[in-house]
Amino acid sequence: MTAPVKKLNALVIGGTSGIGQGIALALASRGCNVTIAGRTPKDVLPLLKAAGKDGTHEFIAVNGFDLKTLDDLPAPDLLVMTHGMATTQGYTPTVDGIDQKLQLHYFSRLYIARKLAPKMPENGRIITVLSAGVHSRYPKFNEDFTLEKNYSVTNAADAAGFYTDAGFEKLADDFPNLVVCHASPGFVSTNWGTEMPWYVKGPVRVLQVFGKSLEKCGEIITSSWLDLSPGKYNTIDQNGKPCKTKVLHTPAEREIIVSKTDELLGLA
Repeated sequence: MTAPVKKLNALVIGGTSGIGQGIALALASRGCNVTIAGRTPKDVLPLLKAAGKDGTHEFIAVNGFDLKTLDDLPAPDLLVMTHGMATTQGYTPTVDGIDQKLQLHYFSRLYIARKLAPKMPENGRIITVLSAGVHSRYPKFNEDFTLEKNYSVTNAADAAGFYTDAGFEKLADDFPNLVVCHASPGFVSTNWGTEMPWYVKGPVRVLQVFGKSLEKCGEIITSSWLDLSPGKYNTIDQNGKPCKTKVLHTPAEREIIVSKTDELLGLA
């Protein structure tokens, strides 16, 4: 049964555009009060107000490349994290000493979730939208956890997804009163890939004509997420269905990944 969300407070990090915007609009249309967190508000607030006239919608400035800007986020009823980047750049550290792509896609998201989960209400919901059921294992997680020696676009993508399943599965175990979910959006027609070189961006733009709209993607993910029950780690695919392949790590590997994450983020 879909959880009632009218008047609940939703925090959408990465909701200024793309998939995050699609989810924010879906939540606003259901009567949620939606707070968008990102670098710039762009034009999303008028869209939210049009989609959810009864809700209160606002913007908070944060920078996913700087973890300290994430420390004062309000604890919501519903936490959505979609912030990320598509780039072919090599290993590029942030002010926190973590590669930019890995920080956006995994480390900052788990940092936020770990900070806010203890303050969230019974049956609160957390979702990170990345690569559930799609990524492969990153086999060198023990000897090169931050990819300083083995960085590539493929390794960065696989590591982020592999670590996400380990870190958020542990979060679900620690907070069985919350719904914790990792989703894969599939192919969506957004401005994804703006950081890529022209020879990559061009073909992507052509293919995106065949992708689903951000509104449809947001609706699929939101509907599926709100149908889930607390008490276990959930992964959903691009159609909003449970992933056939849930996780790729063993319990021992999860312990290593979580321990290294906590040490790196100062959460130990």
